[in-house]
Amino acid sequence: MQITLNQIKKIIGGEYQGDVTLLKKKIKRISINSNDIHKGDLFIGIKGEKFDGDLFALNAIQNGAIAAIVASKQEVLKNKIIVKNGREALAKIAQYWKAQSKIPLVAITGSNGKTTTKEIVASILATHLRSKKRLLMSQGNYNNNIGLPLSLLNIEKTQKFAVVEMGMNHKGEISYLSKLARPDVAVITNIAEAHIEFFGSKKGIAKAKSEIFEGLKKNGIAIINRDDEFYSLMKNAARTKNIISFGLNKKADVYFLKSLRKIFHIHTPKGQISIRLKLQGEHNLKNALAAIASCIALKIPLKTIKKGLERIKPVQGRLESKKGLFGSMLIDDTYNANPESMRAAIDVLSHYEGKKILIIGDMGELGKKAAKYHTSIGSYINKKKVDYVIGIGQLTKHTIDRRKGNAKWFENKKALIQYVKSKMKKNTHVLVKGSRFMKMEEVVEALTENF
Repeated sequence: MQITLNQIKKIIGGEYQGDVTLLKKKIKRISINSNDIHKGDLFIGIKGEKFDGDLFALNAIQNGAIAAIVASKQEVLKNKIIVKNGREALAKIAQYWKAQSKIPLVAITGSNGKTTTKEIVASILATHLRSKKRLLMSQGNYNNNIGLPLSLLNIEKTQKFAVVEMGMNHKGEISYLSKLARPDVAVITNIAEAHIEFFGSKKGIAKAKSEIFEGLKKNGIAIINRDDEFYSLMKNAARTKNIISFGLNKKADVYFLKSLRKIFHIHTPKGQISIRLKLQGEHNLKNALAAIASCIALKIPLKTIKKGLERIKPVQGRLESKKGLFGSMLIDDTYNANPESMRAAIDVLSHYEGKKILIIGDMGELGKKAAKYHTSIGSYINKKKVDYVIGIGQLTKHTIDRRKGNAKWFENKKALIQYVKSKMKKNTHVLVKGSRFMKMEEVVEALTENF
């Protein structure tokens, strides 16, 4: 970074206490982790519901931090900037740092497909640049009011594009993040029931996701799902003529034409493109269409888009194929779950040949209608070609109860795993899915061939 401690003090409006000669020093990095401090770094104490980063400020100084930004007046700290809120200070610095850069930034939100779409866009842009180092991509789930600012602080002069993800669990969060990042391209992948307990309805979720357009630059481009029931709402929220829509609907600007021998033919405003997509499921085809639309907005040539798309591999824990026990195939979709992504996973499993086993855990953050949503999944499974449905979790009982045919519910994973093992053999496909708190990856690990 090329920013002094004094500049930071002014940006955040804090009170500096300590060695004044340090104010002229340039900060090398900013960290909120006292154990990830190098000499010359700046530490910021962040407070949460279950933690207080200020308590680790002294440790950060001892590890080589030039100073610490804290909300508490700790006499023992020699060099500190005192602020009202460390989280707000982090955001202000990130906003300032981003404003110094002119690189085009793509911001992606949506109920499902954010990370996959981000990975596809990043693959295309890295192909275009012939280097991953010249591209900033937010890592993992760095998509909230801490993760996004930290990502923005990693912008360097050598980089040519940035791709970030934005998540939410309350109204106003996406607006806040979008105004920090000021995207050139803002994407909404879809609207589904994820986090519905915080918003009351899918329409409430659609309105909250549409806040991403509030920070969109004046000449920015909105990328919207034409298939979504809230397309008109999102389009109106964009308040811009610069819209590129995507979907299976042929009214979209970027749409799916046909597939032949695993080759997908896509229509775009710049001509047709044919791709061999390694990602499974209709929902991933839509993620690819969103990525294509985003890269067209960035004026990336179709040839490059094709190359970048065909390089992409499944994201860990998202319909990831693995070798299962006894010659079976295991499909790991344990990253998270909500009703829409659960239905999408069931669709993928149902298209396989041979014996099909579905293992599911509870879906979280569904509010008062959680039982109803789980019951509806049972009804959905009944319409699909699935041989066995195996569940764990109190809410999943409703799914199992609604299931017609082979279905079994377990109180614990050990018993579930033993039962599934007895059903696994060659030409068996096993899909595992559930929300993060269910830790369904433990089931995957137990059923994966490790040699």
